[in-house]
Amino acid sequence: MKLLVQGWRFIHHSYALVAQAHCVSLLRRGDVELRFQDLPFAAARWQPSRGILDLDDERALSELRGPDASFAPDATLRFARDFTPPPSGRAFVFDTPEFHALRPGVMRKLRASAAAADRVHMLTPSQWVADAYLRSGIAPERVHVVPHGFDPRVLHPDESRRVDARRKLGVDACFVFMSVGAMTDNKGIDLLLRGFARVADGSVETRLVLKGADDLYASRDRLQHALDALSTAEREAVASRIIYLGDRRSVSEMADLLRAADFYVAPYLAEGFNLPVLEAAACGVPVICTEGGATDDFTAPSFAWRIHSQTESVRIEMRFAGEVLQPDIDHLIELMRQAIRDRDAARRMGEAGAAYVVQNFTWDGVTDRLVEVLFDRTANKEPVRSGPASTEGKLGS
Repeated sequence: MKLLVQGWRFIHHSYALVAQAHCVSLLRRGDVELRFQDLPFAAARWQPSRGILDLDDERALSELRGPDASFAPDATLRFARDFTPPPSGRAFVFDTPEFHALRPGVMRKLRASAAAADRVHMLTPSQWVADAYLRSGIAPERVHVVPHGFDPRVLHPDESRRVDARRKLGVDACFVFMSVGAMTDNKGIDLLLRGFARVADGSVETRLVLKGADDLYASRDRLQHALDALSTAEREAVASRIIYLGDRRSVSEMADLLRAADFYVAPYLAEGFNLPVLEAAACGVPVICTEGGATDDFTAPSFAWRIHSQTESVRIEMRFAGEVLQPDIDHLIELMRQAIRDRDAARRMGEAGAAYVVQNFTWDGVTDRLVEVLFDRTANKEPVRSGPASTEGKLGS
């Protein structure tokens, strides 16, 4: 089996982290001849850096060769919106249209490749994303769902490291909510801030730890914009209780940070997957997240409380309308207060979550599923569920 991966390496972007994690697992399998083709970064300010992953993993990734003229892959895995048919085998285009619809530019590219549809497939990490393709008329047999995973060698419960992480943050005696992300609107940062403002004035000392990515997304500026939009009373309630971290951290350092939380909170509006939710659960941290979206695929009631939500149509750009989930802020506040009150439930949920995800969502396990998709090795595939298709008919059916 020969595979060409086209994407990014050694940068703190989710697409790069996913590509690298799959490559490391493929190298451990040893039955796939692997090549890696580096693609240009999406922004000039992005700079590669080492120390994100385990040293041995980074060394193995750096030693991956690019394709030469004689390399004819059976499958090409692209972490870019390139829908052109490959010179050999089939192409699988990874993308996460989180707004439940495809942008006009993507639709044009798909139509242009419709004649070779049997050789160009879509790879998505969640049913929410898969539905964006299906609703746009893409044939179900071209859409494949392979979830993301986590490295259990790094992300796992560890009480001594949790205690140390909380001490370093200065939150030993506090109840800690945490959220990780770019601080963009789709993450629901405004809802989280407003919800936290309502629970922060109780008898228990609380903190909200927010982890952004200043080098990629200017997350600190986005957070400040969200803070400026709060009422005066809300800003006063949260001002001294928020800890913001925007620096670049390794996977191991992120594991320590996640362990410091009592509850992970993700009141998102639109996500392709939301990997930090999975990683928090792996570290034994219970979760509050939006109901109805991508996280439904990999969370369970035993460790995740879901915020009631409603689907809403939104205009993203002049020629692009999509859908988001609108979490119920009153229910979010209720769940956050319940989290503070019921510490025994939090402990049980943390244990249940760590056990559940290590059984179902390690990188090695989900990479096995990826191999089945890429090389068509499953005899009885579970079909992707179809959402309502567009009136334009199926592309490449």
